[in-house]
Amino acid sequence: MSAGGRLRRTPLAVRGEPMLWLTGMALTASIAMILALLAAVLTNGFATFWPRDIHEVRLADGSRFLGVPTREEPYTPAPARLADLRARAGELPPGALDEDGLPVRRLYRVGNKEATGQPFRWVDLASIESVALPTDAALFERTAWGVWLGVPEAILIKEEKTLPAGADPPLTGEVRTEWGPRRFEREVLDRDGEGVRVVERVWLAETTDQTWALLPELHADAADRRAELYRLSKRDVGRINAELESARLALRTAQIRHDRGSVSDEALERAGARFERDSAALQAEYDELLAVIREKERLDDRFRIVVRDPGTGAIAPRAQTEPDEPMRLSQIVRVVRANALGAGGRLGVYLDRWWEFVSADPREANTEGGVFPVIFGTVMMTVLLSIVVVPLGVIAALYLREYARQGVAVSVVRIAINNLAGVPSIVYGVFGLGFFCYTLGAWVDNGPTNPWPLGLWILGGAGTALLAVAAAVIGRLARPRPGRPTGARDRALSWATALVWLAALGLAVTLIAYSPFFGGFFPARTTFGTKGILWSALTLALLTLPVVVVATEEAISAVPGSLRQGSYGCGASKWQTVRRIILPSAMPGVMTGMILAIARGAGEVAPLMLVGAVKLAPELPFEPRFPYLHLERSFMHLGFHIYDVGFQSPDSEAARPVVWTTTFLLILIVVTLNLAAISLRARMRRRAGGGAF
Repeated sequence: MSAGGRLRRTPLAVRGEPMLWLTGMALTASIAMILALLAAVLTNGFATFWPRDIHEVRLADGSRFLGVPTREEPYTPAPARLADLRARAGELPPGALDEDGLPVRRLYRVGNKEATGQPFRWVDLASIESVALPTDAALFERTAWGVWLGVPEAILIKEEKTLPAGADPPLTGEVRTEWGPRRFEREVLDRDGEGVRVVERVWLAETTDQTWALLPELHADAADRRAELYRLSKRDVGRINAELESARLALRTAQIRHDRGSVSDEALERAGARFERDSAALQAEYDELLAVIREKERLDDRFRIVVRDPGTGAIAPRAQTEPDEPMRLSQIVRVVRANALGAGGRLGVYLDRWWEFVSADPREANTEGGVFPVIFGTVMMTVLLSIVVVPLGVIAALYLREYARQGVAVSVVRIAINNLAGVPSIVYGVFGLGFFCYTLGAWVDNGPTNPWPLGLWILGGAGTALLAVAAAVIGRLARPRPGRPTGARDRALSWATALVWLAALGLAVTLIAYSPFFGGFFPARTTFGTKGILWSALTLALLTLPVVVVATEEAISAVPGSLRQGSYGCGASKWQTVRRIILPSAMPGVMTGMILAIARGAGEVAPLMLVGAVKLAPELPFEPRFPYLHLERSFMHLGFHIYDVGFQSPDSEAARPVVWTTTFLLILIVVTLNLAAISLRARMRRRAGGGAF
């Protein structure tokens, strides 16, 4: 109350309303930024695979082309051009100039790389004379060289007949070469001089309706042939090549070990005979399989389709070097006749494209096809990371909180762990490349580079044993007597015990690293001495280890002391208390650390660029044959895939939609893994009857 007896208003600062509004606005801004980012990713990602109309554009100069509109933007042309456009503003089509009087241009996806050279084309709206939506125009997604936009004119089915030399009538070479909408025959001579008559039937008499009616059935058969050829080439031929390589490496390993003196002459001869026997059997199997593949390829080559670009008149070729040969039906992945599709048809194409994206391999420099190897590599690497970092972090936190004597040394260790969390991730990548790949991996492959002499190694082994015995004796002397307080002598003996044990451990590691009895597991080739998914998981485990250690320590410290005392009072030992009381109560906090580790590890890119992630991995780290897991292989990762497609792709416009969809998948995978961990944490919390986390 004031001196005049009037009530004084409480200042806002005292009531805390400014801070309330400030914190509320900060939270609102953070949520808004997150939602804006997610909205951008979802909008662009979901719209990527929706089939758009195909425009037949006629320009003022008389030329025309087929294209799929991508986006529009205003631009600033030369001053003379800008003045001319503004002077003719009334004659221009609607939307040719924006509100500021700048001309607008539209980006079309025109495809047809072999004919046009540029798969995308900017077109000034002022130069467009007309835009039509022809129902016969289609977008052909191919296995290579991107899409082709055109109108199908004919489906060709070739029948080959071999005639003997000197047959009547004689073959005089190629009779007719043009491809048109009619039935005809042509005769050719093969390279060996053996007569071959090729009868080409054109399944188009007057209109394209017959072609569209016949195409779905023939294309389905062609897709089955393509899948069968892919299976034979990748699975069966790949298996034979893997077995041949394994046999060769076994012989090479025996030769290397023979040179080192660890394999006798008789064993080397047996290895050579076994290699000859196995390689002969595998080569015979390979020849039979190759004959089957060639026969299927000849059958597949009979079915062609003529698709013509209305602008240039070129046809979709079988290969870039054969512009006059129509492409095979099996080269077509999908045919999208967008202008003739309704909402249901477009939805079907949209869902089919999404399924291909999550289940197929990438193609066309990763700008088309699917990302299944990328998803598989990301999930597998994250699972390996969790398997490594969680047990290691929990053990370290348990020792620091429950077993280590709190003092200067433990404080220094905690400070070091907290500082490791701030080290740039690329530093971990350099360490992983130098230590895991080039040092540890090379040792696993070939053994020590300069092994110790046998006598020196035995002497080192004896020294290790003496150090271990000395550490055990000193440790026993360091134990304080019951009823007597710990003195300086006890502390000195404790430090001495730790130092001797460290010396023994260091000498033991040195003996293993320079052992003359170990010649490596893979001396015939570099296996683990290069980048791989195992080294990537270990590198990211080191990167995320501080997160798990800190979260676990906080969870352990939050366990009520009464639980510990009750356990000790019931006669439980230290380890029994830790295993039955502390760990179950702290497990929700441990899961929190794992969630944070997954979230950070799954999104890291810089270390993976050095220790394992590659642009294209033809083989997955897992195969359904022994040894199933191939931890030495490189892999594909969503984060690296986004970087590579977004910034290293030769066709940036084609890569733009893939960046959005891959970003959406990365967010979805991280969220899914986190939700699984959160669900497991909630179940553990309920089982523990409540906890601090």
